[in-house]
Amino acid sequence: AIIGSQCKIHRHIFVDEGVKIGDKVKIQDSVMIPRGVTIEDGVFIGPSVAFTNDKYPRAINKDGTLKSGGDWQVSETILKYGSSIGANATIVCGVTIGEWAMVAAGSVVTKDVPANALVMGNPAKVIRYFE
Repeated sequence: AIIGSQCKIHRHIFVDEGVKIGDKVKIQDSVMIPRGVTIEDGVFIGPSVAFTNDKYPRAINKDGTLKSGGDWQVSETILKYGSSIGANATIVCGVTIGEWAMVAAGSVVTKDVPANALVMGNPAKVIRYFE
């Protein structure tokens, strides 16, 4: 993993291999950041935010054998400059959260979030834009 300077990383955080975290990022308690996630500079991640990195996760193959690392494909997720993710939000893999966008607490993001947008709900929808 690569972690930039002046970051504030709180308690009970797991950062997987290959994750990129920019400068001046704040990550609150109880967040797991899996492989495939890129966090640009100045991003805020609230407590207990959940990231996924596999669109179709399974523990076993159809024949009952245990899946291995080669049996799944990581989907990239990007949090752009200055974006903010509220507490307990879920970010489904394969999306980009735009610059200065904000995800409301408890929201489930299933699609890209435009720059400067506030999204909320399940699934998250644009509520307004910031200037």
